[in-house]
Amino acid sequence: MRLFLYVIAGTAAILLWFLIKLDKLYTLNHTVFVRGSPLGDGAFVGVEVTGKGYNLLRWRHLDTISAVQLCVAPPTTVGEVKLHWNMENLSRLGVCGKLQVRRYRPSLRWILPSGADFVVPPTWIADSVWTFIDSLPRWDYQLAAEVGRRTYPIPLPRHWGVYPETLWVEANVARFIYAITEVTPQPEGTKGYTLILNPSRVQVRFWVPQSMVDRWKPSDFYVVVDMQKVLPKDSVVYPEVRRRPPYVRQVEIFPPALKFTRLY
Repeated sequence: MRLFLYVIAGTAAILLWFLIKLDKLYTLNHTVFVRGSPLGDGAFVGVEVTGKGYNLLRWRHLDTISAVQLCVAPPTTVGEVKLHWNMENLSRLGVCGKLQVRRYRPSLRWILPSGADFVVPPTWIADSVWTFIDSLPRWDYQLAAEVGRRTYPIPLPRHWGVYPETLWVEANVARFIYAITEVTPQPEGTKGYTLILNPSRVQVRFWVPQSMVDRWKPSDFYVVVDMQKVLPKDSVVYPEVRRRPPYVRQVEIFPPALKFTRLY
């Protein structure tokens, strides 16, 4: 029984000692492989890793890093672990001075949900990268869109060695419904006479996002008939939509042509 108590006490003491050691700060030296031109086959840099013992045990070791990231935004922390990079090797080679900023937008192929479309064209949020390359290759990327306003990541090929490695684009996608409204076309170029149209009103037919179906009103559509475009022998005029809400799609006027009479 006494021996058992000694074993328990000894085990507890060892565990307490181990926990005290894990709570102390330690500094380790680590070597990371740097990939990407103009280093050719790459190079190695040293990094000092500082943190408490239990954080170092959980630290996921960095094995490689791009030269661009190391020059532009070297990571200084990974979780609770602090990193201090030895840049002497890169400085001696003059690597970071060869960097340049390039605007890059890959060709996006969108897969839209059934019956959905963009409310407004997609907007690039982040489209610039640091690179050693004068011209980045053309690249196609496919995106599956969801209904609603979303921000979509576009991860670039890692072997390009650019930073950041992810671009971002915002898209607002909605399902559309069919709508019709009536408006009175406004005449232009009718100085010296009164214009009589037949019919006097036209239908504006369009598609509108379901989430915006209550936002529009007939006065949002401005339809004109420009008599300066009518030839002497013409008997009809073609109305045009000059103003409309930016979020509507496939706007059509019915009837597409109107008969007219000039009263002097």
